[in-house]
Amino acid sequence: MIPFFRKIRKKMADDNRPLKYARYAVGEIILVVIGILIALQINTWNEERKTGIIETKTLKEIRSNLMFDLVELDSDIDIMDSITISGEAVIDYLSKYDQPNDEFKYNVQVSRINPHFDPMHGGFSLLNSKGLDIISNDSLRGSISKLYESSYPYYAKYENERIFKINNIILPKYAEYFSFISNQNNYFEATSEISQTDYIALKNDPSFINILNLAILENNMVQNRAQRTSGNINDLIDFIDEELRD
Repeated sequence: MIPFFRKIRKKMADDNRPLKYARYAVGEIILVVIGILIALQINTWNEERKTGIIETKTLKEIRSNLMFDLVELDSDIDIMDSITISGEAVIDYLSKYDQPNDEFKYNVQVSRINPHFDPMHGGFSLLNSKGLDIISNDSLRGSISKLYESSYPYYAKYENERIFKINNIILPKYAEYFSFISNQNNYFEATSEISQTDYIALKNDPSFINILNLAILENNMVQNRAQRTSGNINDLIDFIDEELRD
């Protein structure tokens, strides 16, 4: 197109018709500008398409991570239910019976379990590497940041406090009376052992009950935070699903 107008311009100049030449010159400039604008628009569309593809991929990765996290956290919540039930059963048993049985030993083992939540960060790391602005929905971007930068760290703080108390206060007290037969693959297939002499001493040690009540309290506090975090994960999954549908 442009070479065609150049030929006309040359002919106009050769024929000494400056007015028509000027018109064609202006027309050529307009065409060049239009061509540039079209090229820029096409480039913008391409960039937006590429960004949209990356955004979708990132959101799907985050969603996949969140599904994994939800399964793990809900499993931990169930385990914490068992911890509370077993701890209360141990306290009740000590108040009623003068010798240990297998169920008592099992409940002691369960009462000292310390589940740990380790969320996946692959999708969020991908998002950080691409830039948070790749998420076009401001509210969704804020919700993702809140979960990974606030909710998860806050839950980890609760867990770390419980881990410290269990390792430094609770387990040392258990070790005064019990030996433990562990199973690395399954908490609930492990058990504890205690002699009859140590059991009688345990019944007359009020500090053990205090320690066990502390363990139950810590467990319930962490469980409450875990349930809130699980709700946050579910809400974010729903938000992402809504965005992906749109």
